[in-house]
Amino acid sequence: MRSRLYKEPQLKDPYMITGLPGIGYIAKLSVEYLIKELKAELFGELYSSSFPSYVLIRKDGTVELLKNEFYYWKDDKSKNDLILFTGNTQAISSEGQYEVANEVLNRAEKFKVEKLFALAAYVIDKPVKKPKVYGAVTEQELLEELKKYKVSPMNVGSITGTNGLLFGLAKLRDIQSICLLSETPGYRTSSGHFLADVRSAQSLLEVLSKMLDIEIDMRPLEKEAKVAEEFIRKMEELERQQAEMMHKAVTPPPKDIYT
Repeated sequence: MRSRLYKEPQLKDPYMITGLPGIGYIAKLSVEYLIKELKAELFGELYSSSFPSYVLIRKDGTVELLKNEFYYWKDDKSKNDLILFTGNTQAISSEGQYEVANEVLNRAEKFKVEKLFALAAYVIDKPVKKPKVYGAVTEQELLEELKKYKVSPMNVGSITGTNGLLFGLAKLRDIQSICLLSETPGYRTSSGHFLADVRSAQSLLEVLSKMLDIEIDMRPLEKEAKVAEEFIRKMEELERQQAEMMHKAVTPPPKDIYT
């Protein structure tokens, strides 16, 4: 693993917010929206040989490596500064995911992070107008915090990938941690790629902003959610029409085929 440190921020009682790409890109969308709205500043990057073996090409023709990033936000009005961790990929092996998670938690210990909020998706079998937010905690006392913000505690299941490991491994570092998971049906394209679930990210951010006691302008995200929902509606209608055409194209067998 290789890292770059651009700055050594001096932080006050920081919380850490983590969100890497996953189902519906909910965790990544949420953290990136926070970074944008809070104007958080990049201060470090992680590169790992466990990341997928390709690079990205930007619109201007330059290369972008697969990486994870650390941002920070300071505000005199806020009780806690923030460290925000996201990126354009996750490690593709279990060993790599543990390696990345432990390196992130090393940074959390270094900056004396008081609490870690890991973001993730909660997969359901059908769309909902208002996605519900679930939560899991590393300490029993944090359950009261979930109830205060009307977050439904998880009592079964698992949380996979680096997003889940960051939440779970924080317990070994004696860092209190809360995992917030927003409902999503996991929309996919016909080729199997996940679509960004903006509405789910919006629900998650509404809860998270209250827990962090910070104000975020949700109007731009609301516009994005409506655009995304219209795209999904059109995609579903197109798939329905294609299914009907295929059904009509099938010639039924003769009635006396088995006589």
